[in-house]
Order: sequence, then C-alpha cells, then structure tokens
Amino acid sequence: MELNIQTPKPNGNSNGHIVPTKKSRPVKADSLNNGHISIFDPNKYMLKLPKTKKVTLDNGMVKWEKTETDYLPVAARIAWFRKDHPYWSIITKVEKWGDKAVVMKAVIKDVTGAIIATARKKETEIGFPDYIEKAETGAIGRALAMCGYGTLQAPEFDEQDRLADSPVEKPKSKN
Repeated sequence: MELNIQTPKPNGNSNGHIVPTKKSRPVKADSLNNGHISIFDPNKYMLKLPKTKKVTLDNGMVKWEKTETDYLPVAARIAWFRKDHPYWSIITKVEKWGDKAVVMKAVIKDVTGAIIATARKKETEIGFPDYIEKAETGAIGRALAMCGYGTLQAPEFDEQDRLADSPVEKPKSKN
C-alpha cells in the first residue's frame, strides 16, 4: 500500500495557490489503476440504535415495529475522513443564531479548496442544553455522510415514507 503524504506546494506565481497535479488529484472511486483502500475499519465503531419502523398492512392498518439500526458516530466518521484525507478541510460556521436556536453549516473542501459537500443542522436549547455544539456535530456528520462516510448508516438519509426528490411514490410495505 502506498501512502501519499506530500505537503501541497504553491505554484510559481507566489500567490499561495496550490496547483493540482495528476498525483494530487482525488482518485475516482471506480478507478481500477489507483484504487483507494482505506485503512480505517468503521465496523469497530458501529453502534446499534433503537428504531421504530412504520409498516402498512394489506388491510390498510398501520403498525409500528421496534427494530435496531446501525449507526456510525460522527467522531468515528471524522477519524475515518482524517485517515483518508489528512489535508482536506472541515469548516463550520453559524448561519443563523437566535431565539434559543442555531443553524450550523459544515463544508468539506479538498486540498485544492474545491467544495466536496455542504450540510446544515438546526438544534434548539429545548432539545439540548449544548445545542450549538450538537448542531455543529450534526452538520459535520451530515456533510461527511454526503462524502460517503457512514452514509449507509446515516439516519439523516432515511427518508422512510417522505421521499425527498422522487417523482414516484414509494410502494407500500407488505410486512
């Protein structure tokens, strides 16, 4: 396994901008020549969270089933991300703050400064006394999930019956 830990160097214009080279560009996930193998095992950090699932029966009745779902905590997502991309950035900022609520924004940027993902999270003081930190962590978790870190386990992307961007309706579950 080859680990590229080169420090980015500015171009010859002395303006501090980084000139991406073939070696410094991100590798596509489906690339066979330069496949990336992560040395981080997210399964070591996976948690089981309780989940209630809505099930519509054939007769139209609705019942709720208690089940468990896998969840990769944000701290583990950050550690995984840092192992894979030590020179990329996670930037957070307050977008809206007031009335005991905050909206935090997280942006993931690659080494060239290109935005890879953006996410937001709102929290209130009623839900969490440390609502500012909770919103920041949530925004980071969502942004990392958008980059593929914990996506399959991210409850943020479980649309259940509320499909966000589909022109068709979700078929009713028969379980």
